[in-house]
Formats: sequence, C-alpha cells, structure tokens
Amino acid sequence: MPYTLETVEKRLADNIPSLSPTAAKVMQLANNMNCPPAELTRVIKLDPVLSAKVLKLVNSSYFSLSTKVASLEKAVILVGLNTIKNLALSAAVLAQTTAKGQARVFSIESFWKHSLAVGVTAKFIALKRDVPKKVVEDYFVAGMMHQLGLLVEGQLYPEEMQRILLTAEALGLLAVEEAELHGLNHCRIGKMLGERWGLSSDLVEVLEHYRNPPPELEHKELVLTVYLAYTICTNNEVGLVVDDIPIDVDPVVYEALGLSPEIEEEVMAVMEDEIRKATEFLRA
Repeated sequence: MPYTLETVEKRLADNIPSLSPTAAKVMQLANNMNCPPAELTRVIKLDPVLSAKVLKLVNSSYFSLSTKVASLEKAVILVGLNTIKNLALSAAVLAQTTAKGQARVFSIESFWKHSLAVGVTAKFIALKRDVPKKVVEDYFVAGMMHQLGLLVEGQLYPEEMQRILLTAEALGLLAVEEAELHGLNHCRIGKMLGERWGLSSDLVEVLEHYRNPPPELEHKELVLTVYLAYTICTNNEVGLVVDDIPIDVDPVVYEALGLSPEIEEEVMAVMEDEIRKATEFLRA
C-alpha cells in the first residue's frame, strides 16, 4: 500500500480518537498565558472522570504532599496552575492512547517504563539546571510523551511494525521505518498526532525531533533535554529499547544545557525510585 502523509493522516483520523472536548478546551486554555486559574479548574470539573484523575495524581506519592487535597482549587494553590494543566493533559492523553487497546508488537509495559524513565530523567535534568519551578513538570510530561508516535505507529501499522522491529536492532529504528514506510517514521507520525490533538508547539516539537534535534529549534532547551534523557535511558536499556546501537551525545548538547556527561551517573542512581513514584500516572 502507498505510505504518504495523506494516507497516514487518514488512518490516524480513522483509528485514533480525538481528545475529549474537555481535554481540548484544557489545552486551549493552557496555551493562554493569561488564563485565570478559576477558568481552568471550572473546565476540568466539567469532566468528572478527568477531575478525579487529576486529584488522584496530586495526592499520589509522585508529589508526596503532607495533606490530602480535596479540591482542584486547593491543588492549584499547592502545586501550581501549570502543573494542574500538565496533569490534566497527561490523564487525557493516557486515556486516549489506551482507549482502543494496544497492538501487541512490543511490550506495552516496557514501552511505558521507558517513557516514564525519560520523563523523570528530563525532570531531573531540568531541576539540575535550575529551570523555573513552575515549568519543571513540562519537562516530565514532554519526556513521558516523547514516543507517542511509536505507540500509535504500532496501532496503525502492526504488520509493518513487526517487520521493522525484527531488523531495527542492527540497522536502527528510523532507518528501517523509513525504508518500510517510504520515508515516514514514528517521529513524523508523532508530529501529526500532536497537531491533531492540538498539543502545544513545544510538545509537538519534542514528538518530532527528540531523536535527532536540528540546530535551529523554537523550544531548543526542552527538546535537547528530552533528547539527552532519551539517550541516557536508551544507552542504559531502561524499558523498551529497540535499537542495539549506542548513542554518542554530541558535546555541543552538554554545552548548550550547561551540563557534563556525569549527569548520567547521577540520574541512574535515583532512576528506579523515581520511576516507581511516576507509575502513579499510569494508574490514575
């Protein structure tokens, strides 16, 4: 069959649910820097399931708050508006990516372990770099979602993915994908998915470029952070690792982020404990 942007977009539209109206409105409001907290909490409350999931995450071991939070209004005060937005986004995306089941072309448990590992690593790097506290969770969410294109590709093209995975270890995932799908790959599919769901431009940029960041990027720090986090988790074989090819990080990446290669050892020392806490996102 032909593989073009148009045919992939049609298959995406036919097989992957759109975000719920409430989640879509949350994304719209979240992209507005002047959004009043009361308006965002009002919209989240329109979806009782989404509201309950957000509160469950706020009260999870991931945040380890000293008191139980019973309302979204109090949650905003304790963890911040941007964090509540990220929790709502995470819950909505996870609900949609599991809504129709998974094509069993790879272990979904390993996939999510790798995704969470990249998320906690990206957050660790952000904290190490003294990124403003109010946007730290952006890094976790971007890392957790970085490989959504691969998950969706497995759902859209299960037979092709079976063949791709058989040879990806030796040749590299992107190379085999592009040969099989006539130039397309999960990074391009991830971009299409992000645009279809109305995700913010920084998340779309991560979905498209997390494996091979080009020199010029609008959201360079976020993409480079997720790229470094992905590289650390892949080289240490945390969760699903498709390629059997070590990734050498260009020193320019460390320089751009103000870091040294020793960050890898620091991350791995806390990795398992951080993944354990972050699994609350999958249970919400």
